[in-house]
Amino acid sequence: MLFRKGISALALIVLVGCGGAQRPRPTTGSIGGLARDHGSGEPVGMASLELSNGARATTAPDGLYAIDRIKPGSYNLVAKFAGQPITVRNIDVHAGEATFVDLNFTLGDPVPILVDFGDPTQGAITTYKPKREITVIEGAVSELTTHERLVGAVITAVGGPRADVLQTITDNQGRYRFDPVEPGTYVISAYYNIGGRGQIEVRRSGIEVEQATGVIVPIWVELTKQ
Repeated sequence: MLFRKGISALALIVLVGCGGAQRPRPTTGSIGGLARDHGSGEPVGMASLELSNGARATTAPDGLYAIDRIKPGSYNLVAKFAGQPITVRNIDVHAGEATFVDLNFTLGDPVPILVDFGDPTQGAITTYKPKREITVIEGAVSELTTHERLVGAVITAVGGPRADVLQTITDNQGRYRFDPVEPGTYVISAYYNIGGRGQIEVRRSGIEVEQATGVIVPIWVELTKQ
C-alpha cells in the first residue's frame, strides 16, 4: 500500500527529560510529503525540489520526500518533474514540527501549477484512476488552522452495496487508506482524542465511489475552538 512507509528523515523532535535535565528546545522544523500523478495516483520519484531558502531535495521512488533543519518562517517550494513545475507558496514552518506538503503532477500535461498552501480548496474531494484498476478511498486528516497532520485519528468508512463498516488509523503522516473497497456511496468519519477535552468527530457524507476509481477525501479537524 502506498502510505505505509513513514518519512524517517523528518526532524520530529521530542523534548525528553534526561537525568533531571531538559534537552534544548528545537530551533528548526521540516517539510515533507508525497509526490504523485494526479491521473493515476502513482508515486512520482526523482522529482527535484527547491525551497526558497536554497535547500534542495529529490523525491524517493515511492514519491516521499523530506527537507530537514529549516528555520521557522514562511517559504515557497518549487517541484519539477518531466518539464512541469509546481510552485507551492506560503508554507509555514514551526520549530520542532513537520509540515506536510503533497504534490500532484499532471503527467502528460506539463502546464505550470501554482498552489497557495492555505487555499481552502485543498479540502475538495478528488479522484484518479489506479493502474491496478482497484477501488480506493484515501486521504489525510489535518488541523484546519495550522495544517498540522493528525496521527492516530480513527477513520471509519460506512457504505457500499452491503453497508460495509471499514476502520483504520491515520499513520505517522496523518494519512489513511481503504484498499480495496466496493463501489457505492460512503460516509467517512474521523475521530480524534484530545487529552483532557474529550473526542472530536468530523464526518463527510454522500461520497460517491465508482468502480476502479481512487477517491481522495481530505478531512479537516478544527481543534482551536475546542
